Amino acid sequence: MAKSLHEYRLERKFQQRLYVFTGLVFTAALIFVFQLGNLQLVKGYENRVLARKFVSRQEFTVAPRGLVYDRNFKPGDKPVIENIRFIDFVIYPSRFKNRDTGKQYIETFCSVMGRDCAPFAKHFAKKKWRQLVRKNESITLLSRMTRREQERLSTFHMSQRYGEFVTKHLRYYSMGPAASHVTGYIGLPTRSQLDRKLALSYQTIGKAGVEARYDSELRGTDGVRIRHRIINEDEQIAGTEPGNTLVLTIDRAVQAAGYRALIRAGKRGAAVAVNAGTGEILALVSNPSFDPNILSSGTVDQRGKHFRQVKRHKGFLNLTIQGKYPPASTFKPLVALAALERAPRRDINENTPYTCYGSFTLKSTLASAPDTRYACWTSGHGRVSMISALAGSCNVYIYNVGYHIGSQPMIHMARAFGLDKKTGIDLPGEIEGRVPDQRWKQINLSGAKWYDGDTVNMSIGQGYMETTPMELAVMYGGFLNRGKLYRPHLLKEIRDPITNRVIRRSEPQMVSEVPVSPRSLGLIQDGMRAVVTRGTARSLQKYPVPIGGKTGTAQTRSRVKGKNHAGFVAYAPPGAPPEETIVVAVFVEYGVGGGLSAAPVAGEMLNAAFPDWTPQKTRELMERRRREALGFDRVDREAPVLPDGAADGAPNPGASPFERDPSARAAAPQGDEAQQRTRIEPGFVPGAQTSPGNQNRPQIKREPTPQPQAKPTNQAPANRGRLSL
Repeated sequence: MAKSLHEYRLERKFQQRLYVFTGLVFTAALIFVFQLGNLQLVKGYENRVLARKFVSRQEFTVAPRGLVYDRNFKPGDKPVIENIRFIDFVIYPSRFKNRDTGKQYIETFCSVMGRDCAPFAKHFAKKKWRQLVRKNESITLLSRMTRREQERLSTFHMSQRYGEFVTKHLRYYSMGPAASHVTGYIGLPTRSQLDRKLALSYQTIGKAGVEARYDSELRGTDGVRIRHRIINEDEQIAGTEPGNTLVLTIDRAVQAAGYRALIRAGKRGAAVAVNAGTGEILALVSNPSFDPNILSSGTVDQRGKHFRQVKRHKGFLNLTIQGKYPPASTFKPLVALAALERAPRRDINENTPYTCYGSFTLKSTLASAPDTRYACWTSGHGRVSMISALAGSCNVYIYNVGYHIGSQPMIHMARAFGLDKKTGIDLPGEIEGRVPDQRWKQINLSGAKWYDGDTVNMSIGQGYMETTPMELAVMYGGFLNRGKLYRPHLLKEIRDPITNRVIRRSEPQMVSEVPVSPRSLGLIQDGMRAVVTRGTARSLQKYPVPIGGKTGTAQTRSRVKGKNHAGFVAYAPPGAPPEETIVVAVFVEYGVGGGLSAAPVAGEMLNAAFPDWTPQKTRELMERRRREALGFDRVDREAPVLPDGAADGAPNPGASPFERDPSARAAAPQGDEAQQRTRIEPGFVPGAQTSPGNQNRPQIKREPTPQPQAKPTNQAPANRGRLSL
């Protein structure tokens, strides 16, 4: 039967709608399938994490920090820094049916344990309780529980399963304030540290010392667990891994001896002991100090009170690397070395004499300015040579030597031995010393000129000179190690916390080598040994181990009598190989005199470093030195390397002029002969730099040498009559 036109149109319209509907359904199904695949496959992991966060909360278990031992580490020894485990009891508001149930639980708990509920009242607020439930956070009811508290709570805890015991760790520093500037302390990270992603908000971070320097090594790997909100279960994802074990170069006995000695001195000060041949630091003490146990593990009130007290007395300042002092007479051995090695005329040797009448007069070249008098620390030493001058700390002798050679050799030698550079110790916050010259003075003192008075002041380590105790210790180590300077360091080894396997070991690192002749260094060492045997530190002869060194007394701007800084740099035992020699640098603020306040501290530290020293060892050491001096049993541990192309028997460019040409010593004027051959001529001042336009000045001429001209000489505006013992 044929369809009418009307029926045909209705059927076609129906089919069109059916096609559209089918297409829409198919498109929707396709989109649904695509989105389902996207959610399940492409973003499946992310969505699972989001879903898990909705019903659970990720928590971190803080890993215990690594242990720290001193240089004498043996398994089972007491660490310098260790962890003490303690237990907290916490509850989770999310486990309670409602806020009233939680409040009733806490009130019952306080009644059973005899505690006051007032500290927990803030958690009962509706908004606070809801926030704790939403974030699944805990409330600590008991912190650092005693065993008696655990026993008393056990029954209560078993019947009311709303809380749990949480194990945590306290950082304990066994040496306390005695090694606080070595160990440092830990605390919560600051906002800047969080922004730099140095730590997470729940972690602790090192604030000073090795805790800060090796924070990444000491901090272990935190554990992760998932706490389910609905089914009230925990799922451990990853366990904690403790931090690495550090073995330091510190010797506990030497460190304790230095701290006790500084405390007995009753002054601010610093002391450091360094191995001359390796750079290992055996002790590093700064007074005043702080108690790292309070700052790391005390209550909020205890930490705040102690922090303010320490800050008021500047106890956080590590004076060994952050305190700058005039080196005073501890600088004299370097001046003597500069004269032996770099005197412009090569006319200074150990036998060069000067007479000390108690003062040195610097003639003025200006008619309107008076002469300047620089005093010695005593009324006069008489006629002395270099070694006697070092032993008696004769200022006048060093004035003459420094004035004769000029400022440049001293500046060059001081900078070569690193007195204007950071030593590179593995502690944060080190500063560098200052070795001034004409350019420095022009920049920092409004274009002031460098006068000969500045040279005289510099020769005894005064004026604008400033060094840190660590820099002086490294410099004296170079004196004992043929001019080789090693970077001081505190880290000896890093070990695995479980197996004690050595992961990394610190090796000695030489940072520079100063080309000086062994003979000149030997003369300097003889002078420093004479300081103890017959000089300004004779009190140290009471110790069994033989000691050498140099005292120093630095004048300050204080007008109160006796307000001088005391310094002493010592080493022991003289003549031993550098790897067996310990250098100790001590500075005591307002300690009056180096031999009075600083030398006893160094003596105690060296006595602790060599507890088993006997007179027999001293005799053996002297016999070995005698045999080496005669050429027997000589051990060329590190023979100097000749330049390329140098033939055997060629002169050593690093040697003194008398070693390069022995006949020069015989030809050089000695003693009175040298003085008789010196006469006054216009236009020259010994030690001054040559500059044109000074033809009308008095001049000293030494025949048969030419007559160089010098710059105008004037007295230094400050530091007149500096005392430097």
